[in-house]
Amino acid sequence: MNDVERLVRRLFPNDFTDRERAIFEAGIALGSIAHTLAGIPISRSRNLQEQFCRALSGCFLLQPYRKRVKIRFRGVKKAKRHEYDYETVSPDKLDIIVETQYGDTIVRARMRYIERLAYPVMYVEKVKDR
Repeated sequence: MNDVERLVRRLFPNDFTDRERAIFEAGIALGSIAHTLAGIPISRSRNLQEQFCRALSGCFLLQPYRKRVKIRFRGVKKAKRHEYDYETVSPDKLDIIVETQYGDTIVRARMRYIERLAYPVMYVEKVKDR
């Protein structure tokens, strides 16, 4: 463990496990991605959306403990009605998968819009201890 990690680790309770920390980091990742992207204009072009999502995923992957980030847009309108009509990112248009690792624990968490709830839900899909 390096000096930076020792310093940050002291900010958490002594009995905080690697598993709890990996889950915490996944929640932080989902929240930060969703709130950072809200309101950004997006293209209706599927090709540009895919390029944009790959670039964004790469940027968010730079943050600590992230092993995988996958961002997809859903429900973007196909046709532009007039010059002033454009789409923006909102939580109901996001499908985000994040994998974090802390110590020997890997967590896969997700945020996706659940039609029945009319709400974007963040949840843990899988926790794996090596």
